[in-house]
This record gives sequence, structure tokens and C-alpha cells, in this order.
Amino acid sequence: MEGQELKDGKARVRLHLIEPLVSGGMMRKRGQKVEEHERFLSSLEARLAYMATDRLQALAEVVERYAGGPQKNIWPAEVSIMNWARRLQEAPASESRLVRSYLQSGAGEAAKSGGYLVELFSYLKRFGMPPNDFAMKEIRDRSEANQRKRSQIQREREAGRASPSDLDWLQRYMEARRRCLDIIKAKEQRTAA
Repeated sequence: MEGQELKDGKARVRLHLIEPLVSGGMMRKRGQKVEEHERFLSSLEARLAYMATDRLQALAEVVERYAGGPQKNIWPAEVSIMNWARRLQEAPASESRLVRSYLQSGAGEAAKSGGYLVELFSYLKRFGMPPNDFAMKEIRDRSEANQRKRSQIQREREAGRASPSDLDWLQRYMEARRRCLDIIKAKEQRTAA
């Protein structure tokens, strides 16, 4: 998320999460400096910019319910808010720092050249952590199986016998591949700028 989309997302977080809670009496932690609290709120804006309005409003209710302090009016920790947010609306893979940084690293380049980019992407989205050696073997095995399936579907399509569900699977696979390549390309564009 960049440019105007990020700016709009931050404004949405401010309007539907932060402002309603602040106007309702939510306060910074005792002893926390104003600058630290503003950084906390800015971080929330950036990290939650992907969320839809209705999900932000639901998150505001959750944050209010679990507010800290004797008066139940102190902002909860950022990690708690992020965990509640993920339960309401998972961040798009391209917004996940882990997925983005992993695919933009040497491991992403290796996956791209090794033909298992989509499978690595799926693993990162599903488990939210880098794969270990055992997981990498499974990722490569799944990639080989998916390569066979793609080839089979393409042959069936050329012969006019591909089922709608197979064509749908192939389309979703190719869309995931495009998303992965876009994530990698975003780093290349930033580096070139």
C-alpha cells in the first residue's frame, strides 16, 4: 500500500478507530510521553490502513472493551490491537511485512528461479513465519505437484476438455503468481528510484 491508497487508509483508521476512541475518553498510558503516544497512534494508522471501515468500527469496540487502567480508558498494547485486527480482517499478503520482506529477499529470488514462488507465498500467508528445512521440502514438493497440475489443465484447455473448476484453479494460481511478482517488482522499483 503506497501513495494515495495509504493516505486514504490512514485517514480511515483515524476517522473510524482513533478519533471515536479518543473522543470517548481513551487516554495514553500513565508516564508515556505525548510524542511516544503520537508515534503509537501513527503506527496504528499505517499498520491498519488496509482495513475496511466496518472492520475498523468493530475493532474500536474491541479496543474499548479491553482498555486498561482502573477506569478502563487506557489504550491497550499495539500488539494486542494488531492481533484483534487480524481476527477481524487479515491483512492482504502484500501488506504483511513478513511476506513482503521474505519475497523481496534472496529467498524470494531463489523461489522465483526455482519455480516455487507461489507455494512459498502460500506458506508464508498461512503460517506467518519463515519455513524451516522440512517446510521447504514440502513447498518444493507441492510446487512440483502444482506444475504437473498446471500442465495437465493447460493441455485439457487446449483440447477443449478443461473443467470450469480446473480453469478457476489455474486462474487463481496465476493471479497469486502475479501478486508475488508485483511484490518483488515493488522492491526493484524502490531500489531504482
